[in-house]
Amino acid sequence: MTRLPRTLVTWLLLSLGTAGVLWLQAPPAALPATAPADHFSAERALLHVRELARAPHPPGTPEHDRVRDHLVAAFRQLGFTTRVQPCLAHQGHGRGQLVLGSMENIVAERPGTAPTGTLLLTAHYDSHGTGPGAADDAAGAAALLEAARALAPSRNTLRILITDGEEVGLLGAQGYVDAQDEKAPTLVLNFEARGGGGPVFMFETSDGNLPLVRAFAAAAPSPHASSLMYALYKLLPNDTDLTVFKRAGLTGLNFAFVSRWSHYHTALDTPEGLDQRSLQQCGATALALSRHFLAIDLATLTRPGQGEAIYFDVLGRILLVYPAALAWPLMLLALAAFGVVLWRLRSEQASTKAFLVGLGVGAGTLALGGLAGLGLGLLADPFRQGVPNHDPYGLPWFEAALLLVALAAAILLWGWALRRCPGRGLALGALAWWLAVLVAATAALPGATYLFLWPLLFALAGLAWERPWLAALPLLLLFPPVWHNLALLLGFSLPPFLGLLAAFGLLPLLPLLRRATPSRGWLPPVLLTATGLLCFAIGTQQTGPRLSTLAYVEDADAGTAQWVSFQKPDAWSRALLGEAPAPARLAGRAAFAAPAPLLHLPAPVLTRHGSELTIALPARALTLVVSATNPMTELRLDGRPLPGANRVHWFAPPGACTLKLEAPAGTRLTVELILPDLPPGTAPRPAGLMPAPVDPYTDVRIVRRTLVW
Repeated sequence: MTRLPRTLVTWLLLSLGTAGVLWLQAPPAALPATAPADHFSAERALLHVRELARAPHPPGTPEHDRVRDHLVAAFRQLGFTTRVQPCLAHQGHGRGQLVLGSMENIVAERPGTAPTGTLLLTAHYDSHGTGPGAADDAAGAAALLEAARALAPSRNTLRILITDGEEVGLLGAQGYVDAQDEKAPTLVLNFEARGGGGPVFMFETSDGNLPLVRAFAAAAPSPHASSLMYALYKLLPNDTDLTVFKRAGLTGLNFAFVSRWSHYHTALDTPEGLDQRSLQQCGATALALSRHFLAIDLATLTRPGQGEAIYFDVLGRILLVYPAALAWPLMLLALAAFGVVLWRLRSEQASTKAFLVGLGVGAGTLALGGLAGLGLGLLADPFRQGVPNHDPYGLPWFEAALLLVALAAAILLWGWALRRCPGRGLALGALAWWLAVLVAATAALPGATYLFLWPLLFALAGLAWERPWLAALPLLLLFPPVWHNLALLLGFSLPPFLGLLAAFGLLPLLPLLRRATPSRGWLPPVLLTATGLLCFAIGTQQTGPRLSTLAYVEDADAGTAQWVSFQKPDAWSRALLGEAPAPARLAGRAAFAAPAPLLHLPAPVLTRHGSELTIALPARALTLVVSATNPMTELRLDGRPLPGANRVHWFAPPGACTLKLEAPAGTRLTVELILPDLPPGTAPRPAGLMPAPVDPYTDVRIVRRTLVW
């Protein structure tokens, strides 16, 4: 076989292997409504999704109440003891902001026959104000309903908590925790979504998770999980209801699907846009884990101090788990193996030179990968503007373009080096970068070490025994899913990082090229680059709705009104904002404004008696916002003490409240009443535009009053 065909065959096999691994990550097929009664059926659950996600239903809206009543009736029909738990909860959100909510959780319970604790299944039923919330989180609530239907009474108590106010600050979960005094062991399984489809990941656990992850590995029908994703998640500011439960000392697992990010909190998050396979995997996971955890002694999973786990799935079919305490011994094993291979190569001619060149080739490969990502990111930037979460609609094509261009750059550089240096020494020098990252990960992120450890050990074995294909086996199984999942999570917001990571994943494959490098080393890179640019061009043709914001803001004291938008005028808002709106600020953010007709909306009535401020609301509101130019201290709401704050967001407030506060003389208080919907008669958005996820500051009417303290 000539060199060129050998190269093509090698890379064709690697490409097919990568595609196959990613294909196997897909969720399972959705089961129809005719599936056996003891199985989870996505088609049956979808009936609930359609009811729950007819329209946006944030707290304070009639749709919210309709969704609440549907869930209560559905759980009671299944025979669960069901109640609505009203609660007033608060959370601090940094920079002097305090979030309050008058929430209504739904609690459904079935007692155990000989309980060792409680299995708490959770999802939330409120949606963002700019989307129907089919995936986030009607899918989670519907999955728990369908799973509950298929569950028979068991040893442990089953409690299903459908929280309110998750989208506005985890308020329902906080209210539930504040009201609980139960001491029995409780295991929480929380079901979320950040997108419209994709495999369901177990992306977060509680501390001391070794026995819990082992139990999950034994019971989950299609486990998608990795300690790397959890290690990275802990570095992010993201929260879910499980955050509140963990702070309260409960043990738990968190699940979500994250593909189709453009659906997240937007009008695209409809029942029709939901991937039924993701719903199937969500519900099948909930059902299988519930059957397992309802039958065992929960105390064995909830004891503190049981050690951390390193874990990862193989093809979404099995989960491999071992103690995190092994991270350092395994890293030392890799270090020793690297030293042994380096010693064995000492007799090769020019091995030292090859090793040093390999170090340079590795650095060059990483640099070229980062530059490829930077270049494609700049080209893709116009296609990220005005789209949900700045995630281009053609993301899969952009991903493919980035991989192909990074691969082309690597092959060009490797081909040059392989024609000048012994291949094994060169490959070992490149692998030194993997060893360095493994050492750093062991010290800083032990949960990430599996990704670097096992491909490195196999690559070293392949070098030592002249079996270069060994490097490809664990690399293909582990690296493509991680890279693809990070691309889903990041979108195209950090393409240099994705390019560098792609280049890093290619380094262990260098031994495979030693005998498969064509004499015409320029041809494969040219073909790969051309194909990558073609993929990029296809990605630019993928289009969808653009984001748009508009609010009506009325100052009841000044007798003026404005149209306000966070974005420059678009084809719809231009009729109200004009071509050159004035700069403004709304909710502390830069915005654009233009005069609006005064509608004399019902305004909040402010009455002050000493340090007490009574606020009477003339209409049901989405939100009441009280902000001050100086910190409000000694803050009390209807006698309830609250942390001091500069700004208080109260979601779904009742008709009246009394704030007792201390503030320096001259403090200017601004009270904003936020009402749903734009003024009657406002033209609807045309096709191709949808509300941006800046809830509650788009498609609303805001009435503002001020008071000097």
